[in-house]
Amino acid sequence: MSARRSILRAAIAFVLALGATSAFAVDPAATRLPAPGSYVLHSIQSAPEASLLDAQGRRTSLSAYTRGAVTALGFFYSRCADPLGCPVAWSTFEETRKQAETDPLLKGRLRLVFVSLDPNRDTPSVLRLLETQERGGDVPWVFLAGASEAEMTPLLAAMGQDIAYETDRAGRRTGAINHMLKVFLIDPEGRVREIYSTAFLTTEGLLNDLRTLAMEFPDASNAVTAK
Repeated sequence: MSARRSILRAAIAFVLALGATSAFAVDPAATRLPAPGSYVLHSIQSAPEASLLDAQGRRTSLSAYTRGAVTALGFFYSRCADPLGCPVAWSTFEETRKQAETDPLLKGRLRLVFVSLDPNRDTPSVLRLLETQERGGDVPWVFLAGASEAEMTPLLAAMGQDIAYETDRAGRRTGAINHMLKVFLIDPEGRVREIYSTAFLTTEGLLNDLRTLAMEFPDASNAVTAK
């Protein structure tokens, strides 16, 4: 468990160390954001339903975590060490949650969700370790996974999240999963309102869009809505 966590933490540290010289860094002067609520985030698609496992190993519906609150959802896997992949989403979520905890517009209305791409390795015990590590405050961070790769296939297809398993010369899987980083912004009615890739995922931009949706849905609550 600790080795897995160390790999992920090292990758996150590398992402942060890249700073302004990173491939996805942008000029702050070129990214002045409109005021929250002054623009419209159009509906892209409905967040699909899926039966997943939570960190306690219980069956739960994905809609329990994509309805009722303003939600940021990303796909990840715990062994991911690609500095332009999961660690980018991880560090962005951590900073977003830190700032949201003191923001009256988001406090109690925001939920963060990570769904694993690697259910064989990211078992409930691994998810529980990660969830415990990120526990606390008024912005919950939930970790979910399918019971099997086959169960994950319809969800990934519905979300347009392509993946490929890396193999060695003998055709054996190395454990690496190639995937384009995607983070989905979902409104309390379960509609995807924005999709961020590595090039466009920033704490400032995500917070701005989260605040815009929080203003649109002032009665949103991050309590789990169903099981």
